[in-house]
Amino acid sequence: MWNTKWKGACAECIGPLHIKQKLPMQDSHYLFLSKKCFIAAVSDGLGSKAHSDFGSKTACWLFVKLAKEWISRQDKSPEDFSSFFVKNWICEIQKGSFDIRDCSATFLGAVYHNSTLYLFQLGDGMISCIFDDESKNTVMTDAKDESFSNMTKSLRYEVLPDDWIIRTLPAEDLKSVFLCSDGISDDLQKGSDVTFVSELTEQYLSKSSNKIKHDMKNWISHWPVPRHSDDKTAVFVCRKDRA
Repeated sequence: MWNTKWKGACAECIGPLHIKQKLPMQDSHYLFLSKKCFIAAVSDGLGSKAHSDFGSKTACWLFVKLAKEWISRQDKSPEDFSSFFVKNWICEIQKGSFDIRDCSATFLGAVYHNSTLYLFQLGDGMISCIFDDESKNTVMTDAKDESFSNMTKSLRYEVLPDDWIIRTLPAEDLKSVFLCSDGISDDLQKGSDVTFVSELTEQYLSKSSNKIKHDMKNWISHWPVPRHSDDKTAVFVCRKDRA
């Protein structure tokens, strides 16, 4: 995945519980790189839903498709775009003859265009952004109240505007963006998340996309929490000219 400015890679590993129960991978991802932008998406199908793998796959490719069109507009409203995305996701699920309730999935998205970074989060998982100026480093997570730790927001029939976490960041000095499902983010202690992504960034700045992907696959498949049963998915993007 090479272009003139950005490089990146994706990696995934199906959870051991899903292998034991002969369930499909419920996480999905998509990364698009071009000369003018990058668009990244990660979606985690809810384990209790029969066709959440279809819901997550649909969310990722659809987000990238719609974002390519959205960034060409002069007046870009992330809030309007998130609503438009949900409406189109519902239409695509219905085209597949599935019940929306069986396809629920969380969602993470990042869109970079014209030195601006747009971040979208619905439900759990993590987006981490690393800048040359460390004071600008940003982490987005869905902080759930302890009494509702097993509940998460997701794509469904009705997604309220307040369900989304949306950020717009000036990104002239952006170094990297990392998106991951909760199979990874839940195991990163608060405060260690930025350190984790910063260390990845320093390791990957001088590596090719193929080497980044190989290394990501290695550490995801050997994740050091052996009893963690979740699928694990991550997307990493960094500037090529920072090496």
